[in-house]
Amino acid sequence: MHVSISDIESTERIFCNRSLNMRNIKAVGFDMDYTLALYKPEQFEVLAYNETLKKLVSIGYPEEILTWTFDINYMIRGLAIDKLRGNIIKLDRHRYVKVAHHGFRELSREERRALYDASLMQSYEEPDYALIDTLFTLADAYLFAQLIDLKSKKKGEITKNPSEIYRDVRNAIDLCHRDGSIKHKVALNPAKFIQRDPKLRETLERLRRSGRKVFVVTNSLWDYTHVVMNYILGNDSRNLTEEWMELFDVVITGAAKPSFFMAPNPLYEVDPSTGLLKNTNGFINTENKVFQGGNFRQLHDQLGIQSGPEILYVGDHIYGDILRSKKELGWRTMLVVNELEAELNSLARHKDEFRRYEELLLIKDDLEDDLQKSQIELEILNSTQKNKSKTPKTDKIQRLQAEIRSMTGKRDSTREALRHGMKKYHQNFHPVWGQLMKTGHQNSRFAAQVENYACLYTSKLTNLLNYSPNFSFRSTRDFMPHDFI
Repeated sequence: MHVSISDIESTERIFCNRSLNMRNIKAVGFDMDYTLALYKPEQFEVLAYNETLKKLVSIGYPEEILTWTFDINYMIRGLAIDKLRGNIIKLDRHRYVKVAHHGFRELSREERRALYDASLMQSYEEPDYALIDTLFTLADAYLFAQLIDLKSKKKGEITKNPSEIYRDVRNAIDLCHRDGSIKHKVALNPAKFIQRDPKLRETLERLRRSGRKVFVVTNSLWDYTHVVMNYILGNDSRNLTEEWMELFDVVITGAAKPSFFMAPNPLYEVDPSTGLLKNTNGFINTENKVFQGGNFRQLHDQLGIQSGPEILYVGDHIYGDILRSKKELGWRTMLVVNELEAELNSLARHKDEFRRYEELLLIKDDLEDDLQKSQIELEILNSTQKNKSKTPKTDKIQRLQAEIRSMTGKRDSTREALRHGMKKYHQNFHPVWGQLMKTGHQNSRFAAQVENYACLYTSKLTNLLNYSPNFSFRSTRDFMPHDFI
């Protein structure tokens, strides 16, 4: 049965920022973690969090933190960690800080403005800030907030400053990934930590049938990649096979993205049967399809690609997958935003509430305009009455003063209703940080990054099945404020 594009559920659509005709795409590539492989956060992220606690205790943090738990729903992507002050902040697309917490204490509007005044022109980038731009970093942010909270409430428990705390958290998590504390346990029981997408194999097979080259570029090393790819493509046996590799033309492991998109790195061939590496010395055996390291030039050669725009790359990490591949190479990009499905469902449920909010906003604008006109009229009348005896105009002045008091009261109550309404509306999406793609009225910084660097974005890569392999994605018309008149 044919389904038209307009009939596709919003949660299964692919959204377009820059028009992309799939006929021009000769190769489609994928990141693995959180793109091909969908992790169960209640298992995977909790494991990473617990292993990190052990590492922190081993370097001197109080043992009481071993009793802590991770609220997997507390943090969202798009936030930033202020390493100097110990705050976690949410910015809009203009880089105004609209929400800020010190540990778990929300900063007042006055505190927030004093610290992040727009005139200071802060970049909110490294080294003083860390961006929470991938699902892997949610545990970092939550643990950082817990430690800052402990430092604030129990003086002397932690004597390190916020920058040192963040450094320790980051180093501990990195060590967990390097020493196998996390991935070894996932490899032993992938079903516990990874959720299969039943449409994945069909999606990959259809891309191959359409004549595209299909490849993987992942930062994970071969041994872990081999286990994960076996599982997500249907192998429940502990006996790993190379059958999944038939769906791909090239597999790059240990890619060290985003360096892969910029710097020349050593390239090794991987023997899939043993996992052993072989130095290529610059000469690639085209019969082999599994490699470690290298960079985009060797991948282009392997795929027979002449220019970057012939590749569509699909990933979940704005900086590691999307930004550099787009800016440096001109690859076409599709960002997987796993949270988008919940976001779209909330938008649908609360659209009437938002409509009522917009109506109230128009009322407030009219009240302020009328109030300002009356205030100006009153100033003019007062200036003409100055040093003059009482005249009939005095009655008009008194009427204007009464009107201004009334309008001021209505304006103030409407403003308060708007503040309450906007906060309540955002809490429908997340009780602390609000809507993922918005901050107040503006697009969030995360939304701005999606718009700037992702040609396409969607909730999961298998939404590609809802479109023909040669579909021409077209962006919406650009709008300016006067277009809505």
